[in-house]
Amino acid sequence: MIPNIIPVLSKAERIALFVAAVTFFVSGSIVASFYYLDSTTVTEARGGEYREGVVGQPVFINPVIPVTEADRDMSRLIFGSLYDIATSIKRSEDGKTWNVRIQEGWKWHDGKNITSDDVIFTLGIIQNKDARSYLYSSFQGVEAERISELEIKFRLQAPYAFFEDEHIKTLMVIPKHIFGDSEVQNLRFSKFGLNPIGFGPYKAVDFEHDDRGVIQTFRLIKNDDYGNLPAGRTDGQTKKPNIAGFIFKFFHTEKELVSAYNSGQIDGFGLNSAENLVVSTDSKFKGKDAINIRHNVHELKSSRHYAIFINQGLGGKELKNIKVREALSRSVDRQLLVKEALGSYGSVIYGPTVLTMEKSGSYDPLLLNGLELAIVVPDESFLVKTAEIVKTTWERLGAKVELSVLPLKAVQEDILRNTNYEMLMFGNIAGASNDLFSFWHSSRRFYPDQNLSLFQNKKVDAMLEAFRKDFDETTRTERLRALSDAIAAEHPAVFLYSPDYVYISTPNLGGFSDLKIVNNSSDRFLDIVSWHLKTKRVWK
Repeated sequence: MIPNIIPVLSKAERIALFVAAVTFFVSGSIVASFYYLDSTTVTEARGGEYREGVVGQPVFINPVIPVTEADRDMSRLIFGSLYDIATSIKRSEDGKTWNVRIQEGWKWHDGKNITSDDVIFTLGIIQNKDARSYLYSSFQGVEAERISELEIKFRLQAPYAFFEDEHIKTLMVIPKHIFGDSEVQNLRFSKFGLNPIGFGPYKAVDFEHDDRGVIQTFRLIKNDDYGNLPAGRTDGQTKKPNIAGFIFKFFHTEKELVSAYNSGQIDGFGLNSAENLVVSTDSKFKGKDAINIRHNVHELKSSRHYAIFINQGLGGKELKNIKVREALSRSVDRQLLVKEALGSYGSVIYGPTVLTMEKSGSYDPLLLNGLELAIVVPDESFLVKTAEIVKTTWERLGAKVELSVLPLKAVQEDILRNTNYEMLMFGNIAGASNDLFSFWHSSRRFYPDQNLSLFQNKKVDAMLEAFRKDFDETTRTERLRALSDAIAAEHPAVFLYSPDYVYISTPNLGGFSDLKIVNNSSDRFLDIVSWHLKTKRVWK
């Protein structure tokens, strides 16, 4: 009908009809678009490949006995924890027995079933001194009994309120059928060190190396079986990962990481300390190496706390004077340390936890005049910078300070083993539970335990013991505050700061939570299944 009318219309009428039609269709499209946007929401979608930059080389990709940080990072994606596959976790009334049942149907990447035998085997490797697992101290005193193919009973020597958080959630399981026939001391020579078999959200595919054998890239793909099974716990089903694949690329230095990011070779990388992190928008860093393309900076709070530990067994009589230790502690400008040594990526601390506040009132800085102090410092740039600032501060007050900067390996294998230091700048990782027992109980004064001040205090010992037996979260918080304050009041160390873990990523990355607290660099992957590079709209 309309085509028959058009020929009889005047030119002006035809123009008016055309404008009206265009207006109708444009208005309709706009209304439809607004309706669609209002009725749908953006959500994560599956697909894409992510390129992660890492300093160092993979040597033995295994969560129990990793050799390098790269090993630990990749293990987080390839392996899974006992908690991931648990369908139920029950503890006895006295808190000394924990029963864990595994969800039936979980499989290793090679198709073999995961059983309680794998869990017990993993614990045995950790507890074997010859394996040299970094988890050795944490799992001493834990016994495991096979109840059935899918159930394990753990027995503890004493009630432990944090067993689920500090052991079940952190026990990354390795396959018995792969490593069971190997001598413990030979595990690191296994071909499965670079061909790992796990059950995590990603599985290893292949790697490329240069003519010298230096690994350049390592490729992972999504484990399609991960997340197929419901979990019986209250936190619901294990989620399927979104990103289809990961490529790990390896570099020698953090400077190379920045360069690789700027040139588009990688999509993200992390920094344990960010004192040298520079972004191009910071005018005060003009002329320095900087991240100069679009990026997101994720600042994650860390459970790593650094302090200058005062060896109360080896230190001179002056350091046995609590007033002197107080003067040493209170004269340090922690805000300056965070700014200069950490690039402002960190938080000051005044005790073994963040719950202890800065002490008010006066102290006597003259007590430092004439003191002769020796501090051992691991050769990490931010720690050396920290030590130099502290040295300047104390020497202005009349002390003489000698810094011994040593490789981290030498500190760990010689200085710590023999408690051969008067003062030691070092870090502790308190973990999610803030269980301070290993760091401050008098029974933990000697290597390989971690009471680096050789601190002894019966009142604090009793508080530490009561804290880890308290299953009530409300009263535990108050206990922890009182405990932290009681330790800080003795000034067994000069508590300094807690560095943030900084992660740089492409703006295309979604699902990365900045709220998680990391114990180590691999914890950036705690929410890996939520990461995504693609999105879609779904109806509300």
